[in-house]
This record gives sequence, C-alpha cells and structure tokens, in this order.
Amino acid sequence: MIEDELIKIWQSSSDHEQIKFNKSKLMIELKSSLGRLHRWWKYLELVEVISLIIGILSFAYLIFRVPFTTTKIACILIIILGITTLIKVLGIKNIKPSDLEENYLEYLKRTKIYLKAQKKLLETYFYWGVLPIFPIMFLFLVGFWELPEKRHIIIISYLATISIGIYAYFLNKKRVKNEIDPRIDKVDELISGLEN
Repeated sequence: MIEDELIKIWQSSSDHEQIKFNKSKLMIELKSSLGRLHRWWKYLELVEVISLIIGILSFAYLIFRVPFTTTKIACILIIILGITTLIKVLGIKNIKPSDLEENYLEYLKRTKIYLKAQKKLLETYFYWGVLPIFPIMFLFLVGFWELPEKRHIIIISYLATISIGIYAYFLNKKRVKNEIDPRIDKVDELISGLEN
C-alpha cells in the first residue's frame, strides 16, 4: 500500500523534483562509493608504508652485515628508492579533499583531482617503483655470485623479483580499471549535473 502511494507521489511530482531526487540519490551513492575507496586507499597506504619501513630498516642493517661492495651499494640505492616511494605514496594525502569543503561542487572537483592523482600514481608505479628495482636487485645479487652454493638461490630470487614486478603492474592496472575509473566517471557525471 505504501509503495503504491510513493509511486503515485513520484508520478505526480514535477520533472524538476524528479531530477533533484536523482541527483541526491547519485550523491548518496557516490559518497558511499568514495567512502569505500578512501578506506581501501588508507589500507593500501598502511601496507605500503609498513613494508617500506621494514625494507628500509632491513637494507640499512644489511649495509653493515654484508661483505660485498656491490651489495652495499645496492642496499643504499634500495633505501633511496624506498624513501622516494614513501614520499610519493604519502604525498597523495596532501590533496585529499575534506568533507568540510565550501560547497558540494567544490568538493567534487577536488575529489576528481584526488582520484586522478591516485590513478596517475598507480599507473606510473611500474616505471618509478618497479623498473628501477631490477638493476638494483641485480647489483645486490651480483656480490653473492662468488659463493657457488648460493647461485641457484640468486637466480630464483631475481626471477621472483621480476615476477613480483609484473604482478604489481597488472594489479595496479586492475585497480585503476575497477576502483578509480568508475568513481571518476561518477564524479564527472555529478559535476556536469550540478553545473547544468
């Protein structure tokens, strides 16, 4: 009975009111979707930061423990790469929009900038985060080549590094396609709806 009354009210309402209702429904959906994305990004950030800090500390320890010069140089380069990655990942926080923006349209525009920054970070991660590690890891493992009994472990380690890099590339591509792009489209749709 209540559904029938709601349908009658809906059908008797003006087009302007229906458009307002559709916009507010879209706003609520987007808010929920962005909330999930922010939680997902926060988790991703946390995992990345913890793993980078553990990696930086581990390689700093290895500098003093390994006898090979090439491995020590590689450890220093890995620490530099880790710090750079940490700065890039945490730098995204600076452009995250606040819910307390002046108006909803401004919030949406800032959200779009934030989403595009996340997208760019994920799309380019392979070039600045993965590709540099291949020669550095090679340099790291070259020092151990002098130990014949460790050569099979060296080869497996390098192949694992390549595999993880390829996995990261495809994982980030999937994240952009499934998580970031749909939200950018929704934000664009809402922005154009509010500006008209």
